[in-house]
Amino acid sequence: MAHPSRLPADDLEGLLRQWSDVCLAHVGALERPVPAAARTGSLLRPPATESAVAAAERRLGVGFPPSYRQFLLLSDGTHGDTMGALTTSSYRSGDVGEAWGFVPAGEVRPYVEVDPHAVEIWVEMQDEIDAADDGGAEPGPVFEGSEVRDHRPMQEALAIARSFDANCSLLVPVGDPGPGEEWEVWEHHKEGTIRWSSFRAYLQDTVEEHLGVDVDEAEALLLVAGAESGELPAVQRLARVRSPEAKDLLVDAARRGVATHAVTSALARIGDPEVVTALRGLQLEAWQQDFVHAALARIGTPEALDHLAAAGACWYLARAGDPRAPTIAAARLRHGDVSTVLAAARLLSQLPDPAWVPDLVAAYERMPFDETRHAILHALDACGAAEEVRQRAPDLLDGAYGYLARALLERLSPPRGSATGAGS
Repeated sequence: MAHPSRLPADDLEGLLRQWSDVCLAHVGALERPVPAAARTGSLLRPPATESAVAAAERRLGVGFPPSYRQFLLLSDGTHGDTMGALTTSSYRSGDVGEAWGFVPAGEVRPYVEVDPHAVEIWVEMQDEIDAADDGGAEPGPVFEGSEVRDHRPMQEALAIARSFDANCSLLVPVGDPGPGEEWEVWEHHKEGTIRWSSFRAYLQDTVEEHLGVDVDEAEALLLVAGAESGELPAVQRLARVRSPEAKDLLVDAARRGVATHAVTSALARIGDPEVVTALRGLQLEAWQQDFVHAALARIGTPEALDHLAAAGACWYLARAGDPRAPTIAAARLRHGDVSTVLAAARLLSQLPDPAWVPDLVAAYERMPFDETRHAILHALDACGAAEEVRQRAPDLLDGAYGYLARALLERLSPPRGSATGAGS
């Protein structure tokens, strides 16, 4: 049975407010929204004026597609974008006082001006993508959130959010849309791009992804069968199921290893004690256990968190706000393998405490790889152990992480002209 209060809104203003709410709700315990969003409790900004939107359209020589134009008139940019809410812990926010997600109308620019190198690379790669597709790209979206297979329209795209590290949100005129017709929204990153048929479709899909969907037993059976056959739309929808009636089917699918990420996501939405017991008892391959741990962290009951603590899943404990996380991370520094130590160091850099310094130093001395050693140095820096960082960072200067080690050393060096720098 459907829950009307838990469905995407019919109007764009309602969708925008829901989008803001679900993005903020998704911010984990390790993160904080940027100050402006935390202060107002919303990712939305004051609306643009009609004249400001019209001026942006004249400057760009285009008419904005309907739902994006309406968005600007409701909120002239936001403190989030297709990658979620901007947070203070995210390096992409830069100066959090100036951080933007979706930019105001006056800052929308052609993507080819923002990052011409990225456009050139992806357009040149298109022949390879077409060859891998055995006949070329499909002409339109198969379903919302599907993968982009033809990147050539990127040449005409507008950058509608500030990019960081090759990640960006784009408004793209796919198929030569006419006046009053919608453009696609793309979430572009280093490995590829996903797309939605319009700005409104992006909002609706994101809201639905967070709220979940109701299905009856017959639809649940079809979704599990489709996911088992590798049908991506079925996998996507299966991950959103929230109906308790589907619980037994989902548990059975999880035990058989069917679309583990999607099935555990759905089980987390149901989240009753029987689900927790079932998740705790799953015997899956090691790489699939992360999906189970993520589901248990999302459920967040004492039983679920106790299982995470017993499994040493410190990262997921931290995301759930469990105070045991840093102590478990420190223990994993002492006894874990390379990947475990890397994860523990990254967590302790976000939960710094001088008490972890001896364990971090000991882990650094026994780790052979520069990536792990750099993560440990970053954690030592966060814990206030500047001298320990200064002693060890030169070890990495000649390797792949030398530029990061150099940046650490430069930041920790005394300012020129200071008493230490002058030798007094």
